Amino acid sequence: MPQARLIVQAMHAVATAEGTLPLLPVEADSILAIQRHLLHLDEPIDPPALSLPADLAQAIDTPTMRREVVRILAMLPVIDKKVLDAKVRLVEAVAEQLGVDEYGVGLLRLAEQRKFRKLALRLMMRSVAHYWSPTGRARLRDWLDMIRIAMPAIPGVYAMLVDRTLLARYRGLEARPEGTLGHSLFRFYRDRGFPMPGEPKSFPEGWSKHEVYHIISEYETSLQGEMLNAAFSGGNTEVLCMDLLLLTLLQFQAGFQVMPGPVLADELKPDAFFRAVARGAATEVDLLAEWDLWSAVEQPVAELRRRYKVPALRPEERDWLAANGSLLA
Repeated sequence: MPQARLIVQAMHAVATAEGTLPLLPVEADSILAIQRHLLHLDEPIDPPALSLPADLAQAIDTPTMRREVVRILAMLPVIDKKVLDAKVRLVEAVAEQLGVDEYGVGLLRLAEQRKFRKLALRLMMRSVAHYWSPTGRARLRDWLDMIRIAMPAIPGVYAMLVDRTLLARYRGLEARPEGTLGHSLFRFYRDRGFPMPGEPKSFPEGWSKHEVYHIISEYETSLQGEMLNAAFSGGNTEVLCMDLLLLTLLQFQAGFQVMPGPVLADELKPDAFFRAVARGAATEVDLLAEWDLWSAVEQPVAELRRRYKVPALRPEERDWLAANGSLLA
């Protein structure tokens, strides 16, 4: 409990810039959701003060917990949609105090400086290597795939861009037994009209893990569902954790255009978002860390969820997600 109290104090310190700014309702709701889902507190704790705890390093003494604390704090300055220097400096101070070199803190500073092109380039380079590429390294082919996706539809040229071998492999997933990951992935593409890997306008094959995250987490492809799927993915993976979480908050909550795609504001639903982060963190297999899709396509999805220890959605969660168009159909 003393450890949790200090973390809660640090969250309030960042969110209020050590008491110099009012705590917004969405920030208060976020801190409560973080206490409930990430700190696993049955009852919320009030902060003993609004300053950064001087003894945080003594209380948070394991490398894993220290990094988690910094990552939690790094999300808070985005929630008010302003990403203020006063708040970012406090996150940087905690990272220094705890001796944590967290990539997300650098991304946060770029957002505060409104250097969104530089931020986007960093996100893209890491995404190509760790998400788009099935090898975990950015290959020439992966960069060429980016160019292919951005190309306008040119008759004749597009036909040359079809990877028939890869496309046949994904279309062959339809023959897998119903309920298996392979069959579910085929239906996911087909039912939503998404191009399969190998088709001209498809994302690179590594991006199929994004679709698997949807299937495993049960979050739909609506805007809120995408936000929750990104939260689940960020909680699940180590290398792109803050890339995913900060991008989602910047583009769907703060309303900043960082990457191509929809830009929204005030879309954060704190309880659902941080519950998704917690579900991803509790899932014991990191899908972006050398997980192989093709070794799992014959397995039933329900069995994979059980084996990977994906926390099940509670009935009230299913009701809320269904009402908001965010429960996977």
